[in-house]
Amino acid sequence: MDNGRDGSSRRPVLGGMPRTRLGWGSIGLAILFFVFFLLWLLYLQATPMAFPTFFSDPVHAFLILSAAGAAITGTGVGLLAIVAKGDRSFTIFLSVVLGAFVLFWSIAEVIGH
Repeated sequence: MDNGRDGSSRRPVLGGMPRTRLGWGSIGLAILFFVFFLLWLLYLQATPMAFPTFFSDPVHAFLILSAAGAAITGTGVGLLAIVAKGDRSFTIFLSVVLGAFVLFWSIAEVIGH
């Protein structure tokens, strides 16, 4: 066992904030999900008129697809931070869980529940 000064032999600890750029990227994408989701909710309140198809209203489609894309991409980046970089931040795990939920929800919507 090497007890070097750099601390490389220590076990990763489940902490609060990320230590890597990938970890921070995952958190940023999770925050971006919430921003797009909030904008989507505000847009729905401002325009209650229903459209015949999903892509009939491009702003609606852009906002919800951007929110889902940010969450799912945040999951991929978070998994890279966990597996490749060894970052064990609690907030990264939350980002991965959020994106996994959005991914499974999106798959269920596409296949029809």
